[in-house]
Amino acid sequence: MRAMTHWLDSPNLSTGTPGITSPIATILALSKTVLSSLDLADVLRRVLIATRELTGADVVSIWLLDERGEWLTSAATLGLEERKEQDRNFRLRVGEGVAGWAVANRQVLQLIDPANDPRYIQQLDRHPAVILAIPLIVREHCFGALSLSRFELSAPFSQELIETISIFADQAAIAIDNANTAQALRRSTARERILAASVATDGAETRILQELATVLGTTPCLITSIANGAMFDHTGCPISESDFARWRREGALIVDLRLDGLPAWLVVDQSGHYWTQSDADLLAFAAVQIMYARQRAYEQRSHARAEALSHLVALTNARIDQVSVLDHILVELHRFINFDSACIFVVHDEEYVRLLAQRGLRNPFDQITLFAGAGSLINELRRLGTAIYEPDVQKLPNWQKVPDSDIIRSWIGVPLRVDQTTIGVLTIDKWTPNAFTAEDVATAQMFGEQVAVVINNVRLLREAQERARQFQVLQQFSVRIGTLDEIDRLLDEAAQLLHQSFGYYQVLIGVIEDDRLVIQSAAGHLRKDPQTFPPTPLNIGISGWVITHARPAIANDVARDERYISHPSLPATAAEMVVPILVDERVFGVIIIESAVKGIFSQGDLELVMAMAHLIGVTIANLRHDAELQRVRDQLVERDRLRALGELSSGVAHDFNNLLASILGHVQLLLAENHDPGLEEGLRAIELAALDGTATVRRLQGFAQSSRSTPNSAVNVNQIVEESLALTRPLWRDEAQSRGVVITIRTDLTPLPSIIGDAPALRELVINLILNALDAMPEGGTITLRTALAPPQRLGEAAVLLEVSDTGIGIDPSIQEQIFAPFFSTKGTRGTGMGLAIVRSVVQQHRGRIELESAPGAGACFRILLPVGTPPQSEVVQPKTPETPSLNILVIDDEEAVRNVLVRMLQRLGHQVDSAGSGESALSQFVAGRYDLVCTDLGMPGMSGWEVAAQVRRVDPAARVVLVTGWSEQIDPDEARGRGIDAILAKPFTIQQVRSLLASILLDRR
Repeated sequence: MRAMTHWLDSPNLSTGTPGITSPIATILALSKTVLSSLDLADVLRRVLIATRELTGADVVSIWLLDERGEWLTSAATLGLEERKEQDRNFRLRVGEGVAGWAVANRQVLQLIDPANDPRYIQQLDRHPAVILAIPLIVREHCFGALSLSRFELSAPFSQELIETISIFADQAAIAIDNANTAQALRRSTARERILAASVATDGAETRILQELATVLGTTPCLITSIANGAMFDHTGCPISESDFARWRREGALIVDLRLDGLPAWLVVDQSGHYWTQSDADLLAFAAVQIMYARQRAYEQRSHARAEALSHLVALTNARIDQVSVLDHILVELHRFINFDSACIFVVHDEEYVRLLAQRGLRNPFDQITLFAGAGSLINELRRLGTAIYEPDVQKLPNWQKVPDSDIIRSWIGVPLRVDQTTIGVLTIDKWTPNAFTAEDVATAQMFGEQVAVVINNVRLLREAQERARQFQVLQQFSVRIGTLDEIDRLLDEAAQLLHQSFGYYQVLIGVIEDDRLVIQSAAGHLRKDPQTFPPTPLNIGISGWVITHARPAIANDVARDERYISHPSLPATAAEMVVPILVDERVFGVIIIESAVKGIFSQGDLELVMAMAHLIGVTIANLRHDAELQRVRDQLVERDRLRALGELSSGVAHDFNNLLASILGHVQLLLAENHDPGLEEGLRAIELAALDGTATVRRLQGFAQSSRSTPNSAVNVNQIVEESLALTRPLWRDEAQSRGVVITIRTDLTPLPSIIGDAPALRELVINLILNALDAMPEGGTITLRTALAPPQRLGEAAVLLEVSDTGIGIDPSIQEQIFAPFFSTKGTRGTGMGLAIVRSVVQQHRGRIELESAPGAGACFRILLPVGTPPQSEVVQPKTPETPSLNILVIDDEEAVRNVLVRMLQRLGHQVDSAGSGESALSQFVAGRYDLVCTDLGMPGMSGWEVAAQVRRVDPAARVVLVTGWSEQIDPDEARGRGIDAILAKPFTIQQVRSLLASILLDRR
């Protein structure tokens, strides 16, 4: 014990005076206080308080020496409470400063006005007036110093007080040494508990941190880092370099370690706290045990992963349901990585990946696609070929907005690679930022490498199933279209099938009409409506591009395709596919498919729709070809009918012409030779009948389309109507009344200009329409005949309208195109099928048009438009035919009656006439110069009239040849002259016609 004699002898500390405490008693009491605790921090605090009570010093500090004996650290200070804790901690080398000198020299040192003493080192912002340092020594070992400073009072500490404090310092040194020993024992026990915690199967790191918190009195912080250098504490909070700088300023304990191959730190920070070497050693020991625990946990997880992956392979080999395999993969992944959601995407095409399975998302989705092109996270994954971790994806400019993407913060992406090809992506999500560790990233990478083959097998199976489904749809469509014979139904069937089979947002099929795209079929969100889908130009939108280039197009993100033009009624469209329909190698139309999901269309989808478009094109081409074939068949049938009719009419006309020629010729000869008035009246009637028969034969020839004549006389259409009604009155009035049927005739005749036409033919037209109406009203009804001027645009020129309507049974639309065909009849044995055929023939002869409006039970209305034409010039009065000189004439005709009547007519006109029944007989008696004129029939057995004319010209070029025929209008005059014919005499003929013909021949001869 340092010199206490002087201190004990001091009268100021005598115990004999009542109320005055003995110094010995005070020291003993204070010593007992400091020695009663084994907690170092508590002991230091008690020593400071006791020292201040003994001395009244302004600032009291305890300096402790490190284990190497090189540095002194201010372990505790009293009197600087106004300063921050980190500003109360100081360090001195042994020998530096007052405390360092006292420790180095193991002596007490007091400095008055220390600023002028070189041993003093300033550590505060002002100089103390007096500073005293007393070494702390235990068992001859100096481990620190007790430092006292006065700032307000400049008087030095008295020698007596120095000795008293020295005695107390010895007791304080013993208390501090005891606390250090107890602390070492506690640290040793803590090591055992930390070692036990490190081998725990679950939560080893947490238990170690809890043990440290119990021993050190404050919660330690485990700092880990990831590959990009970001740092996080064990609660997930980010840590920065500024945090480390603050900890170092505050004197925190920091131990470096490595976890999962990356830097990590174990930090204990308690501002103003004095950390001993045993604290540092314990923290270092804990750090090592954390690394061991992490390694053991990693090995355990690796073993568990191996077992899980082996199980997955077994499941795949067992070929359980593909959805179950994918779900099981995500369930197993959750055992190793604590995620909130995870998804498996597979490559859809070069720019998109499609969701195959998911776990944890808020809503069930089966159609999510992600853009995988340039600039996307998926593209970066494919490029790097390894996992990527993003602590907060919401801060990324290229984070894609898809359903539930707004809740994801932490994100790990793992490329799924098979044979160096990326077949998909595994994404692992946490809904809080900075949630994954480096181990999570490594685990995700390994897991992705192991399950890539399994996922690829599922992907291939899905693709095969999708192809099978597409093939089934295509087969179903090919079977269905075999039953369709209308293009509209075909397009409707295709649109409905595509929508029903694949659930597309909208399916549209448009066809090209008059340089516009017209939507013919629609299925999905909207139905076909001309107002919703009006015709559009052929050069706009993606469909316009497809039509122009005759190639399909896919826009998996319409927002990225400048060709796309949005439709106001289809706001959800995100992707569009357009495929052309080619018919005979030309674009007939397009199939337009809209989807509300970006990136949905694949090459397989395109191939399916292209196949359907091809089937549609082939079917339309076949339907067109069938229609054209049917039209050709109908034309051939009609041609055969007309040919049969022509052949029939030719024979009939020939026979009738010969009969009429004989009748008319003999009647006219009788009229010329007989002057009996009574007989003349009968003969005139026969003559008129023969002339009417002639007109009938000519119309029959015209119907056979062998007549070249055109209407050339002025005709009053209203008069034609009235005459036709008069001619048919016995039928619609008398005959109908006899059956008890009432037929009402109504006329609405507007004054009309005359037209150029054939009056007899037009009368026959009206009569046929009236008869047709009567047949349609067996129970009676009304027939209305109306005339009016037609608007010029109806026929392209000035025209009149003739309308005949009835209230009869009507005409079915399915046969309205057939009723004008020859021999077509709905009347059974009562009809010939020629009435309406003749009507159409007359209309065509007049360059007009006929229209029909009818429906079953609603009557029929025939509208006939006839051009007005140019009025004929006034007929020039022909001069009287001059008398002709007597000619030598040879008449050739195989019909004896016709031959005889022509001979008699010529003889009556004063000519010398010979005759022959055939061309061969005639030529045998024909010599040059014998005949002035040869009249030959055209159609004869053996040699025809053409051959006779040629032989006559060869024998006697000066002789004139007249062709006598009932087909005069079918012979081209120029052709006839080229074949040696001078004139044509039409059968039947009159004496006046014969006289005029002979006069014209003689006039030409002159």
